[in-house]
Amino acid sequence: MFGYCGDVVFPSLVLAQIVSAIDNGVLFRSTADAQEKQDVICEALKTSFTRRNGTPDQDFSILHLMRAGEEESREFYGWEISYAVKARRWHSKSLEVPMTTGVVSLIGSGKPFARKYIDRWVNSDVGNRGSAIFSGFCDSLFSNEDQYSGGMPQVAALNKGSHAQIIGFIEKGRHYLNGLQILPARSLHRIKWTDRYFQDINPTTMQRKTGARRRIRPVGL
Repeated sequence: MFGYCGDVVFPSLVLAQIVSAIDNGVLFRSTADAQEKQDVICEALKTSFTRRNGTPDQDFSILHLMRAGEEESREFYGWEISYAVKARRWHSKSLEVPMTTGVVSLIGSGKPFARKYIDRWVNSDVGNRGSAIFSGFCDSLFSNEDQYSGGMPQVAALNKGSHAQIIGFIEKGRHYLNGLQILPARSLHRIKWTDRYFQDINPTTMQRKTGARRRIRPVGL
């Protein structure tokens, strides 16, 4: 799973290529462990970066999260890969993935605003839940306090006991997938949909699914 900030051109292009190579089973050795896979991805990024032509350089950071192992022994790993234009230097560091619910990393110009809103939710009656962190992130994004952050949340899940999945987002009666607005269709039910409170939403009725947990905004937020 990847995310990025800063320059949007190079990361968006190269990560699409890397994901395609991974999905087709041609990027890693079959016996590669988590660190070897990270090293291969770093080299692929550097090689691709040197082959650009006529593209202005801008700083960027890429987050790489992955799951490794079999069934219940699976573990999660994370790294931040960054490039500094002035120093012309690449840097990769491992990230601590918390054993309980928590934020792995906040990067970019919106970091202080995201932290502010997430802390408000976590310190509310909701507590330190994944839904609180997500709702805080949404509040930060929709507050427009950071002029460089915008668009709709892009949601994905990487759980221990299931395949990675893309999750659709519903806001003000509209469907979004990876930030792209999607027109209503019967096929929307093929994936999971959520709202800014991380409720399980029916994409047709745009209401909370029957039996799904109800989540609301705490008083004072």
